[in-house]
Order: sequence, then C-alpha cells, then structure tokens
Amino acid sequence: MTHSFLPVFSALALLASPALAQDSEMRPATEVEMAEVAQLIEAAEQWEAYYEAGEWEQIRTLYTDDAVLMTHGVEKISGADNIVAFLQRLGNMGASVNFDINVEEAVIRGDMGFLTSLYRMTIVFPGSEEPTIVTGRSYIVYIRSEDGWLLWRDMDNQAPDAGPEAFE
Repeated sequence: MTHSFLPVFSALALLASPALAQDSEMRPATEVEMAEVAQLIEAAEQWEAYYEAGEWEQIRTLYTDDAVLMTHGVEKISGADNIVAFLQRLGNMGASVNFDINVEEAVIRGDMGFLTSLYRMTIVFPGSEEPTIVTGRSYIVYIRSEDGWLLWRDMDNQAPDAGPEAFE
C-alpha cells in the first residue's frame, strides 16, 4: 500500500470545512476543521487498508446501506452489500491489488465530506508476470455518522490527466 494522503493535509487545511466564510472569502481552517479533514482522509486510508487485506466485513462497515458505486465501464451498483460483492471479484479470482492514492482535495460541508483523488491500482493476476495497471480519478462523498465518516457515493473514472505519469 502506497499513498500520499497526509502530505496534502497541510495544503488542504486552508480548504477545510467550511473553508468559505459568509462573504465567500477564504479563511484559515480552525483546529476542529483540520481534525475533521484528517478523519475524512483517515476513513479513505482505512478503506484502502481493508481492501488490500481482503477484510470484506470491515469494508462493509465503512459504507452507508444505500451507498452507490459508479466506476468506469460498469453499471451503477447500489447498496453496500452489492458494492462489497463487486469489490471482492478480483480477490475471488486470486488476484492481488495494491493502490497508490493521491488526495487532491478534501472538503467538508456540514455533515458531508468530499474527497477527490488520483488513483492507481496495480493488479497481479495468478500466473501473470505483468501487472495490470488501472489509473483514474475518484470523487467520493461521505456522510458523517455516530461511527465516523461513511462512504455514500463513489464515482471513479479514467481521466486523461490521471494516467501512470501522474504517479512518477
């Protein structure tokens, strides 16, 4: 697992929840707002760790029941249990998956958090010497709950500016 969540944290602090004052001028984030952004980024890190470890029951706890996944080239998947079943497919085939995730923006507005990231998935299928690399950008919407940030909407795409060179 390789990621660069925390190096962007200080840059995101100025964009943190709610970063715009009433008059629409930027203001520095408060310590509370910075802590909320850190928790949002931590939720994304936890998802990544659970996914790579194949801890599917734990991944399920990170989703709202009515979560939706919209990923490149796949029909919309509704419901946390259906999303987890979809996520398990590579592991069920015996593949190993590692992520590189570069957070571009983390913003909180009220009880909703928004995370935009570049991602690279490195997939190694059994019997294959060459990994399959999938890159793109994700836009994830979280909802604040008593248990922390829960993933509500996840949209991934293969954007032209999110290719392998973005990770070099």
